Amino acid sequence: MVRLQIYNLILMLSVLLCFSTNIWAGIENKALVAEAGKGRISQVHELLNNNPFENDILNAAVMAGIKRGNEQVVQTLLDAGADVDFRIKNKFTPLLQASQDGRHLIVAALLAAGANVNATAENNMTALMLASEKDRREVATLLLEAGADVNAIRGDGITALMLASQEGHRHIVQALINSDADVNISLANGATALMLASQHGHQGAIYALLAAGANVNAKAANKATALALATRYRHVEAVQLLKKAGAR
Repeated sequence: MVRLQIYNLILMLSVLLCFSTNIWAGIENKALVAEAGKGRISQVHELLNNNPFENDILNAAVMAGIKRGNEQVVQTLLDAGADVDFRIKNKFTPLLQASQDGRHLIVAALLAAGANVNATAENNMTALMLASEKDRREVATLLLEAGADVNAIRGDGITALMLASQEGHRHIVQALINSDADVNISLANGATALMLASQHGHQGAIYALLAAGANVNAKAANKATALALATRYRHVEAVQLLKKAGAR
């Protein structure tokens, strides 16, 4: 009888110990992600030095550090064993997220750690496309230097050059052209980067595209041209620029 009571007591203590350990681990997991999200590098170091963490927690903390924009936190977590190319629900990798957010120091750290520069998210979106659309110049430069595919095509047929042209980011447009972007590639409907820039009246992008040999008289499936689009949307300066380049 006494032995049975002792056995039950030991069993109960073991269960309580296991339960309390799990609770403590859960608290520490949340703390690491929270401290990374606040950019508190000293607290992140302390937690890592005193507790073991599974990869999924390290990865979650990396994303928190990226959103905070703290390169030291991200580097520390990578050094602790976080995956450099893990994916979250929208299939973003750390590099895709950092590129979209314009975190160039973090992008540099991720690339140095071996991140896949041409990894794609949903719809085949690349880091270079995200940087080009958001005018993240320093990020785009780093990605191009790391070998990003300048002519990669998104699921809907659009390229980084088209995105930059459509938004009027002339510095990005020029950087992409300097990296051998195809200025005459078109969407399924025949629209080109020059047409997209002309439709929105982005003179800097138009000039760069024309100087790089963009076909000024290319026609979309509906017969629209860059000149027709610039005229329709009353971009007078763009119309003049296109006409000087031979548009008709």
